[in-house]
Amino acid sequence: MNTFNRIIMVLTILTIFFVVTVGLVVPQQTLQVINSAASGTLHTLSRIRPEFIIPFRALLILCAMFVDALLIGLLVLEIRGPAKRTIRIKKVGGGEVMVTAESLAERLQYHLDQLADVVSAKVKVTPRTGGVDLEIFIQTGADVNVPEKAEQVLDITRQVVEDKVGLVLARKPRVNIHAMPTPGLAVRPSPSAQVSADKHILPSR
Repeated sequence: MNTFNRIIMVLTILTIFFVVTVGLVVPQQTLQVINSAASGTLHTLSRIRPEFIIPFRALLILCAMFVDALLIGLLVLEIRGPAKRTIRIKKVGGGEVMVTAESLAERLQYHLDQLADVVSAKVKVTPRTGGVDLEIFIQTGADVNVPEKAEQVLDITRQVVEDKVGLVLARKPRVNIHAMPTPGLAVRPSPSAQVSADKHILPSR
């Protein structure tokens, strides 16, 4: 439905863009075209036989109601915002249990934030046919052991997703770790810059 809304929005913008541009660039010709089309429509309507006027008006009313209902439906969907993505928990029998991707991401982020040296955690959840696909972004301190921290992140992820929520990992989670720079770390100058600096401090003869 979101794709359909985008298509309608793009077509509407393109139509308004074309009509406004042409109308402002050649206003006289545009008004003449509109007048000609209106005159032709009125002439066609005036030639309708009296016995067909009521059915024709009824058809126009039905078309108007259909367009109004379609526009109101699109407006309601836009006001509500995008629908929450839901994932079916496969390990629950005797019924159908769904969990939203947003709630899974929030729960996993909460547990990852509890790990030592983790400054922030962000989880991207993508529902798949065979379960869920996870991409995890971790920001850590400067002196963290990256392989060890990655193993901890993967262990917590499997525990939360599979044991506590009851979902299935469609494939191995992708973990992106960004270690913060060490505070106060001096940047060593390049050899060329060092040679240039030595030349400036040599005493003149």
